[in-house]
Amino acid sequence: MTARRAGGFAYIAAIVFLVVLAGFALAVLRLSDTEQTTVNQAVLGARASQAARTGLEWAFYKLKPKNANCATLNPAPDFKTDTGFTVTIECSMQTYDEGLTPAGASVKKNIFELKATACNGATCPGSNTDLANPDYIERKRTASICVAAADGTDCY
Repeated sequence: MTARRAGGFAYIAAIVFLVVLAGFALAVLRLSDTEQTTVNQAVLGARASQAARTGLEWAFYKLKPKNANCATLNPAPDFKTDTGFTVTIECSMQTYDEGLTPAGASVKKNIFELKATACNGATCPGSNTDLANPDYIERKRTASICVAAADGTDCY
């Protein structure tokens, strides 16, 4: 009679041990899934940031010629096929007179304020539908550039 009670306790202890072990395995799987999702979001965020930076550098290139203005940036480049991200560039320009040339003409300088938004949605910035998508990524970068209006050289 006594030996029979000891065997029943071992079965119950084994079942409890297996349940606890299954709980640990489930927690490890859940942590692994969360880690993979976090890494994917970080990679997409880095790619979106680089796409926004590419948009700014494209805008710098387009604004360097003589008498360039914000209309020079239209049409916007298509980065969707190359990067998977749509890039929207917003531009504003201020023109300042800064002194005179030796010939007596005014020296005009254009300062461009640029904002590049990159996202993997249909439009940038994304709509409310895009924002509800957990895979939606959006990054913004801003920069300014000063260009001499007469010859497109950098301002100092």
